[in-house]
Amino acid sequence: MGGRLRKDKLSEEQVGERLAVVDAYEASGLSGEAFAQSRGISYLDLRGWASHAPRWRARLAGQAYTATGRAAAFVKVQPSEASVGTGCARIVCEVGSRRVQVDWPVAAPVECAQWLRAWLG
Repeated sequence: MGGRLRKDKLSEEQVGERLAVVDAYEASGLSGEAFAQSRGISYLDLRGWASHAPRWRARLAGQAYTATGRAAAFVKVQPSEASVGTGCARIVCEVGSRRVQVDWPVAAPVECAQWLRAWLG
């Protein structure tokens, strides 16, 4: 394993240096790729540092880090009965010189397929 240290094994000085780079990046208004290129660092390193920054800041402040922003569990959503089968699908067909645009209710897909087969011949 080369000279790279795990992120949780960085010294306070190394963490401080990386946080200074992240702060400069956030203040610059540049894209991550442009900022990293201008500083001669890897974009992937910059992205990693930015994602670790909240945890590092908490560690330097002597606080416990609590991750936020992610759902704790999968939530299954069922569409309401009112929304099922409403709306239209727009179909545009061109065959030779014939062209048709149809707005067909999505509640009737079988009839739409039958009509298309008949029209396309």
